[in-house]
Amino acid sequence: MTEVDTAVRRTGLPANWHPFEIRSAGRTLAEHDRLAAAAWDSMRARGLAGPDKLDIEVEQTLRAWTQPDVLIMVRAAEDTRQVFYRATIGHGLGVFSELSGEEILFAQTRPDRLVDLLVGMLPAYPPVPLAELTFTTPGSTREAALAAEFSAWPLHRYGTVELSVRTSGTLKPAGTVTFVDNDGGRFLMFSEALPGNETRVTFTPSDGSHLRAWLHERGRNH
Repeated sequence: MTEVDTAVRRTGLPANWHPFEIRSAGRTLAEHDRLAAAAWDSMRARGLAGPDKLDIEVEQTLRAWTQPDVLIMVRAAEDTRQVFYRATIGHGLGVFSELSGEEILFAQTRPDRLVDLLVGMLPAYPPVPLAELTFTTPGSTREAALAAEFSAWPLHRYGTVELSVRTSGTLKPAGTVTFVDNDGGRFLMFSEALPGNETRVTFTPSDGSHLRAWLHERGRNH
């Protein structure tokens, strides 16, 4: 991750990389400078940078990654590990990134293919065999019982998908979806704030196609 930190800062880009945690290398300024220089030398040896500048494709990728018009962040938990994805659209490029051990892996793609790439990273699951459920919180006793049925199977993984879209020059939240995978299949939870401090909650059995449609729609409409 030192290479990402070094590349971003030396290029003058903002340190925007949530949900990843990238700490500045070294405990002292001298140690930081030494580690940053070693990271740059490593990138030069692999053709990712020159003496003073990043390779143009690497720079374009990081520019789209740190200055997005559309930002999708995925945080998920399964068994004993956590999963983090950051997907962005900016400067005419789509960039998908994931945390792999102590490294961040990048993939550049066309903006119109980014959502499909992201959703395709989720394991294949059928929809849970239940009817869609919508209610306004806190809901009735019957609605609470029906909602509990969605989580009746042993859990495999769960996570959130957060979407932000640039509006009037500022990146603003455009919604969050929760997904749950269990022995019964997959379902999504959508929440919508209503007047009077109420919230409309929808439990949607899904193989992931509803998430794909939601991201496409919200990304276009903001």
